[in-house]
Amino acid sequence: MMSGFGVNTFCLVNAEGKRHYVKFHFNPELGVHSLVWDEALKIAGQDPDFHRKDLMDAIDAGQYPRWKFGIQVIPEEKMNDFEFDIEDATKIWPEELVPIQYIGQLELNRNIDEYFTQTEQVAFCTSHLVPGIDFSNDPLLQGRNFSYFDTQLSRLGPNWEELPINRPVCPYMSLVNRDGAMKHRITKGKVNYWPNRYSTNPPTAPEKGGFATYPEKQQGFKTRGLSDKFNEHFNQAQLFYNSLSPIEKQHVAKAFSFELDHCDEEIVYKRLSERLAVVDLELAKTVAKNVGGDTPTEAGKPNHGKTSKGLSQLEYLSDEAQIATRRIAILIADGFDYESYVKMKEALQKQNAFVFTIGSQRQGVTAESGEKVTPDHHFPGMRSTLFDAVFVPGGKHMAILAKNGIAKYWITESFAHLKPIAGINEAVDFIRKQINLDAVEHAASGEVVESYGVVTGRGSPAELLQPSSEIGRDSKGFLDRFIWQISRHRNWQRELDGLVDEIAA
Repeated sequence: MMSGFGVNTFCLVNAEGKRHYVKFHFNPELGVHSLVWDEALKIAGQDPDFHRKDLMDAIDAGQYPRWKFGIQVIPEEKMNDFEFDIEDATKIWPEELVPIQYIGQLELNRNIDEYFTQTEQVAFCTSHLVPGIDFSNDPLLQGRNFSYFDTQLSRLGPNWEELPINRPVCPYMSLVNRDGAMKHRITKGKVNYWPNRYSTNPPTAPEKGGFATYPEKQQGFKTRGLSDKFNEHFNQAQLFYNSLSPIEKQHVAKAFSFELDHCDEEIVYKRLSERLAVVDLELAKTVAKNVGGDTPTEAGKPNHGKTSKGLSQLEYLSDEAQIATRRIAILIADGFDYESYVKMKEALQKQNAFVFTIGSQRQGVTAESGEKVTPDHHFPGMRSTLFDAVFVPGGKHMAILAKNGIAKYWITESFAHLKPIAGINEAVDFIRKQINLDAVEHAASGEVVESYGVVTGRGSPAELLQPSSEIGRDSKGFLDRFIWQISRHRNWQRELDGLVDEIAA
C-alpha cells in the first residue's frame, strides 16, 4: 500500500475565525510497501492492471483497505518560524517539528458498479472546499485552483458538476449555474443570477454554513514573487536521503543509474553527478561510476546530518505478523503431499491472506494420496512477480517440478525479488538446488531453518504446520516463521549482502 500526502498547504479556520495552516496525510494501516525495480518492470508487461485488480480483489473479499487520516497544523502566527517556507509545495514539514495528529480513518468498502460513469467521469478540483477549510498562498495550489476547474470544463463540459458521481450528496445545488451543453437537471424559475430584483436564490450566508474567504490582513508591498526561502533547494533533499535505510539508499542509486543508462547526452551525466554531490557525495560517486559520468571528488555542500521520521518505508512496518491480503502461491504437480498443501492453505487463509494454487496444468492435479485439486492457474499462465511469497509442499511431485523450467524459475526469481520462500521435506532439496548459494542454509532431518527469508523444514506436516497462539520475530515453528517473513514484506538483507547479484532473475 502507499501513503496519500497532500502536497499543498491549505488553511483551517475555526469557529472563532482563527486560522491555522494545514497539510493532510493518509497513512495505510497495513504499512507502506513497494515493488523492487526488476519486478516492477516485469509486471508492467505481465499484468498492467495488477495494482487495480489487487485493490478491487481486497474490497470484494471484505478486506477493506484503511488509511489513518492525520493533519499537521501550524498556527498562523508561527508560519515564519521555520527555515523553509511552509507554502512551498516542494518542502515537507518534518514531523519532529510539526507532528501528525491522527483524527480519522478512510476506508474503501465498495467497488464501483460502472467504470466509465464512476471513475472516468470523476472530476476532482482543489477549489472545491467545505466551510472551515480555505486556501493558502501556496503558488502551486493557486495554479491548481484554476487549472483543475478549467480541465473539467474541457473534459466533461460546463455541467460536469451535475453528473451523478460529481454532484453533491445533499439535494441542493446552486440555481445560478444553469443552461449550457449537456444540461442534466431541469431548473424551475426564471431567475438565474444574483443579485436580482426578486431577492431569490441568494448565496448561503456564512453563519448558515456558506463559504467565506478568510479576511487575511495585508501590509507592505504586494508583488509577484516568492520568498527567499523558496530558493533553498538542497537542505530537504539531504534530509530525505539521510532518513532512508541502507537498502533504500541503494535503491535510489540503482534507480538513477537505470534511468540515466537510457540517456546518450554526456552533459546530462556530468550535471547530474554535480547535483547529486550536493545531496550526498557517495551517492554521486556510485551513480557517476555506473553511468559513465565524471566522478565528483568533493561534496557540493556540507551535509547537515539531520534526519526526519516518516520518510523511510521501513518505519511503517508493523510489529505484528500482519499478512492480510498478501498473495501467496502454492506450487504443485501430480504426486504432491495433500496434507501439507491443505494445512498450509488453511493456515494462511485464516490469517486473511489470499492463497492461489499454481499447478502443472489447470485441468486437475492429483495428490500422492489420490485427492484431486483444481489449480487457480498453471505455470505458463502466471509468474512469481504477481505474488508476495511462495510455498512448495513435499511429495513425489518434485520429480515433475525439477523438470519444469518455469517452476524452477519461480524459486530463483522469488529469491531475487527478496520474497519469502518456504518448503518442507522433499521440497527442501528442490529449493536448495534452485537458489544454489552457500550463504543460504536449509533444514536437515527434523530441523526448521530460516535463512535470508527462506524457511525450510523436515518432519511431520502435522507438526511443521501447527500454528501457535502468538507469532513474532522469535517464533521457532515452521509455519510461524513463514508467516512472520511474509509480514516483513521482503528480506532486504539478501540484497545488502550481495546475494541477489548472484541470482539470474
